[in-house]
Amino acid sequence: MLSSSPDQTSASLRKIAVVGSTGFLGPYLIAALLKKNHQSQILCLNRCSDGEKRTMSVVRQLDPDSYQHHSRLSFFTADIAKPRLGLDCNLYELLASEFHEIIFNAWSTSWNIPLEDFEPLLCALRSAIHICTTGPRKPRLTFVSSTSALGNWSKLHPEQPLLPEEPAWDNASATRDGYGQSKQIAEQLIARAHEERQLRATIVRAGLIGGPSSTQPRSLSWPIQGSVYVLIKTSQRMGKWPAQINALDWIPVDALADGIAGITTTPSNNKVRVYNMMHPKPAPSILLYETLKSKFGLTAKLVSLPEWLENLNSTSKLRNFLQQAGMGREQEGMIFHNQNALGVLPSVEQITEQRLATWLDGWGLELERITSRL
Repeated sequence: MLSSSPDQTSASLRKIAVVGSTGFLGPYLIAALLKKNHQSQILCLNRCSDGEKRTMSVVRQLDPDSYQHHSRLSFFTADIAKPRLGLDCNLYELLASEFHEIIFNAWSTSWNIPLEDFEPLLCALRSAIHICTTGPRKPRLTFVSSTSALGNWSKLHPEQPLLPEEPAWDNASATRDGYGQSKQIAEQLIARAHEERQLRATIVRAGLIGGPSSTQPRSLSWPIQGSVYVLIKTSQRMGKWPAQINALDWIPVDALADGIAGITTTPSNNKVRVYNMMHPKPAPSILLYETLKSKFGLTAKLVSLPEWLENLNSTSKLRNFLQQAGMGREQEGMIFHNQNALGVLPSVEQITEQRLATWLDGWGLELERITSRL
């Protein structure tokens, strides 16, 4: 019979559930968990019926020998917004009684949809919290959050501008979009459950997730990042690029996955531990501008952010996104505390012009064609 104390079980023998193994981060996370936890059983729960196919198509590229681990993986489909994560009684009880870790990675990445559209995912998170606080095993919950939960922190707290590695209690510090607000609400749900029901939990905050490191297969591309893509296209049409926006803290996806997997090998803490897993050495935002000019034909000139915003359509959803970028903090280098994160992150590859060019190469930017239509 499995031990009722999660910390008494060897990390390699733990049972880990991942809610959300598809998307961009999910397959990298599964590959990292398989490597970090050599004998663990990993259960993947997804809303889509082809979750196994979508996950394993990437995992096999990351690890050609992944077929050897297939017996340690299981995939299930459920409407996680329903009560009990939409699971039947047997699987629900299995999660509550035998699993040591639940990693909640299921979230919409759309930054331009309203808060109410995230309610189904918040309901799913509440169900996961219930499993982690009522079952005999009381698994630890790791929630993949975002810097958007504290996107306005430095403006509201100039006396301590670095993002803390603490749950986001300050409602005003979330970005104004539904995505940031939903992530902050999620962090508060977790923090309250810890205080009131002794939930064992960790929160991982990431900013924009970068493409893969140079050590990863070249066949793996970086999905288009909506906000950055719109910024590039809009700036080329406008003929102006906003200077001094926030530094590039885009952590390579495989490094982030490795850091999250590393948490599963650490003992629980008597408080909600937060990990700010952004790139530990952010690059200045001018590097993106220079890369686009030298590699992709960007012809926009540098202007101040206020001037750029003056030229932006007042109804553009990009306005809020860039207003929150302020005048940037790139001269200060670090914009967040990350002592906890450094304890589990691997060595993270630097963001260079060549790495940015490789990441952006699959986006089909065709900036010269935009210029020719002006």
